[in-house]
Amino acid sequence: MVVSGLPVRNGNHHAREIARMALKLLDSLTRFKVRHSPDTTLRLRCGIHSGSCVAGVVGLKMPRYCLFGDTVNTASRMESCGEGTV
Repeated sequence: MVVSGLPVRNGNHHAREIARMALKLLDSLTRFKVRHSPDTTLRLRCGIHSGSCVAGVVGLKMPRYCLFGDTVNTASRMESCGEGTV
């Protein structure tokens, strides 16, 4: 899960930054080789959704930076239902 514009807003650049990152990740898979299995190709699914969300640190023993909101849930559903791409 990746977010742009948190915790510091970046104007209207968040959608462009996320889309460019997704495309660069997809492009990098064509050159990536798994050392112990060079014939295996990695596949990547990306789900992108733009909207509001809330971010914060959760936990005491193992703090984690978490994202909450309908936007996060929608992007997660888009990713999990998408078709993997090489």
